[in-house]
Amino acid sequence: MDNTTENQLFALFERQQSLWQQQRQSLPQQRFDSEWISPCQVGKPQEGKIEWAAVKRTPPVDLSNIEQALDVQLHPSIAALLCSAYADCIPCLFDGHHIELIQAWNEADFKLLQENMVGHFLMQKRLKKPTSMFIASCSDEMQIISILNATGQVQLETLGKGQEAILAENVADFLALLEPTIIE
Repeated sequence: MDNTTENQLFALFERQQSLWQQQRQSLPQQRFDSEWISPCQVGKPQEGKIEWAAVKRTPPVDLSNIEQALDVQLHPSIAALLCSAYADCIPCLFDGHHIELIQAWNEADFKLLQENMVGHFLMQKRLKKPTSMFIASCSDEMQIISILNATGQVQLETLGKGQEAILAENVADFLALLEPTIIE
């Protein structure tokens, strides 16, 4: 596991929690759904919302099932980012642009994430594009932020077209640049 990426991920969770404490005097919140429970939920729902705090996944999980299914070795930073915690997606600013860093809320969400990753990988293979795994959505729905599997670089990618720009040399550096925001 890539500890530097994991450390930066939890530092981002701390920055997000501090922002919520400063602006809302609470932990981060999301809409409560009694059918979509998470280990990271804190307390009881109030006014249709639930507070949450990122929870380190134990025992650790990996993406070996995807690696075996696709016959590929994934860059270690992909697992470090997506397998380290249960958390809600994190709205952030990156270089002044709104993005949402993907995380898994619960085990069912993690399984959906893996299915989407396989679909994304297969689409890239069909289009003969370099393999990448998406990690964040952008305000432009045709763009995503992904990890280039061969190098671990973080890139801006336009769906169906490929790489637009390298945003960071690695995931840890990318996470350090993110500024959490609160979306109404």
